[in-house]
Amino acid sequence: MASISYRDSIRWLPDEASEPTDTIVLSSPKSNVFVDVRFIKGTKDLDWAFAGYRSALGPDATQFVHLIDSRTLDALSVDDRGSNSTLPDGRTLETGEMVNPATGNITAYEEIWREETSDQFLFAKNYEGTTWRARVGRWQVALGRDLDSEFWAWQAEKDENGVWLMKNSTENAKQHADLLPGDMMVLDKNWVVI
Repeated sequence: MASISYRDSIRWLPDEASEPTDTIVLSSPKSNVFVDVRFIKGTKDLDWAFAGYRSALGPDATQFVHLIDSRTLDALSVDDRGSNSTLPDGRTLETGEMVNPATGNITAYEEIWREETSDQFLFAKNYEGTTWRARVGRWQVALGRDLDSEFWAWQAEKDENGVWLMKNSTENAKQHADLLPGDMMVLDKNWVVI
């Protein structure tokens, strides 16, 4: 089953926990690919978006290898790893260290995640690796970098009537707002299913 992860909070130690973003991460069970898109709540401002592959570093530790990243052109330079533990309510506590964008300093963090799964999913990228798209259950996300290096991203959710609604998007994402089809067989030759 593919997963949809929602971040409920982030805490930059020693500060209090908060959740300033709408964060959706879609992950594939087969290829270990992930697509992570985060918007500042109530705005069209992209906080962070990235995609790549995850791997286990141990029983409770995960490394996320970024192949495209909105914050840098050198995505592979990003050190993204965390340790996970299950909270009594079933959510996941992720701990680690990363650059706090507010300070520019490496800072210990705690993130609380909740997850749901679906057997309906599709992950694809273009051959150049400059555009990544994912659909899991009622969510779709996409991100990419144009030829002029301008980054774009969006999040879409299917409502109770089966209509896809754009929840968050950068201003420049309109030309990239085509949704993934329900069937991977209708993807054209410019796409690689991952």
